[in-house]
Amino acid sequence: MNGRQVNIFSRHGLKAATLTIAALMVIGGACSRQARSKSQVSNQASNQPGNSSDPTIEVSSAGNDSSSDDPCSEMFSNFFLKVDSIAYGEYEVVRLHKTVHDDFSNSVIPASYAVLKSRGKTVATFDGIHYGLGNATDFGFASLLGPETRQLIVSLTAPRSGRHWIVDLSSNAATVFDSNDWDVGAEDVCIHDFDGDGVEEISLPITKFWGFGSMAMSESPLPSVVFKYEPGIRKYQPDKSALARGLEGIEADVQAIDPNEKPKGPSMGPYLAMRLDIFLRYVYAGRENDAWAFFEKTYNLGDKKEIEQKIKATLEREPVYRFVFGKSRS
Repeated sequence: MNGRQVNIFSRHGLKAATLTIAALMVIGGACSRQARSKSQVSNQASNQPGNSSDPTIEVSSAGNDSSSDDPCSEMFSNFFLKVDSIAYGEYEVVRLHKTVHDDFSNSVIPASYAVLKSRGKTVATFDGIHYGLGNATDFGFASLLGPETRQLIVSLTAPRSGRHWIVDLSSNAATVFDSNDWDVGAEDVCIHDFDGDGVEEISLPITKFWGFGSMAMSESPLPSVVFKYEPGIRKYQPDKSALARGLEGIEADVQAIDPNEKPKGPSMGPYLAMRLDIFLRYVYAGRENDAWAFFEKTYNLGDKKEIEQKIKATLEREPVYRFVFGKSRS
């Protein structure tokens, strides 16, 4: 991994986590409705199924003026096409609309979704994110697995949430990533070749601890996970070496925590957030014993046992944690 890797488990991990997810939301909201001009289809013929020549669809996000020092200057939204359907070879992806029953409001709400077809037959459906005012469904093409490959990327989003897919059209339309498998999400996805091997990695935050305990959502640690493509299984999986970088500067951060500190003001959120941030950095780097030793020493409020039980229960349901420690996913 190079020195520009995204790492919200930095010395100021909690602050960076908040900024990271805020940036993802802002970028997602601003970009998800627009693709860069050179990524769009230039004539109606390329929208028709069966147009195998596909001469006008570009997969590189042309005109990207973001700083090269920003490892998340490239996002899924840079590749989205402002069309309702588009064909590539034998495949066609189509945006559709329906209504669904919303249990929360007990009402019928609008929803969009997408389907992938091969020679007229549906081979994949992209659905599952619904919102009272309507969700967004976006798609486009990218060359994430190398310059000679072509992948379909699909995002279904609503405020503060999203589900994202990568489908390898270069190889039997295999789904190589579904964010739902890892329970990670945001309104956009960071794309970057972190290890410089010519194959793009992607990065998304774990949101299981969003609003956990007494924390406000803006205070919550959001561990960032880099997913690396594993050709042997044709899937993107968490990169443990990237997670281990969360330990950078952690000893100094531990020393800065006063075990005798009392919460300032009526909210206990900041007190919990600072400790949970360091705790999770230890955990996802594979040092769970150190995490619990740190928490035992530095968290000394009356709800300590309750918080410990909630943390354990949350982690046991969290797929990336189970992957790090080799636990099978149920």
